[in-house]
Amino acid sequence: MNVLFFNTIADHIKKEIFHKCSLNLSQTRILLFFDDADNHALTMGELADELSISLSTLSRQLQQKKTKELVTITRSEKNSSKEVKLSEAGLNKVSELKHALAEIESSLSSYIDQNELSNFSKELTSLAQKYKSGVDSL
Repeated sequence: MNVLFFNTIADHIKKEIFHKCSLNLSQTRILLFFDDADNHALTMGELADELSISLSTLSRQLQQKKTKELVTITRSEKNSSKEVKLSEAGLNKVSELKHALAEIESSLSSYIDQNELSNFSKELTSLAQKYKSGVDSL
């Protein structure tokens, strides 16, 4: 298997997301993370950890003009940290994003048998979980 095919598919998905929603990959990840977490506010450090990126990278991402519209950043009442969650615009955008992702998934899955797609999805999910757990010998 040529693993570079994954990059080709990922590039296609990123382009489609940008075309349909005007979102880059970091904005997409932030929106989907908060959607999955029921928009529970997190400190910037917690969010960086959850996204597996550095605090400085997260800070740069949150400074992007478009991203600023999608999130609300407030000072924590407990300490000097800043808490992040989706703004109303972010909540609306995540609905748009999920609709676009469903269209993209449908388009991609139209090229493969549903049983094969289900098996591939399970195997890919397992591989991703192993990779995230730190298993380097895939």
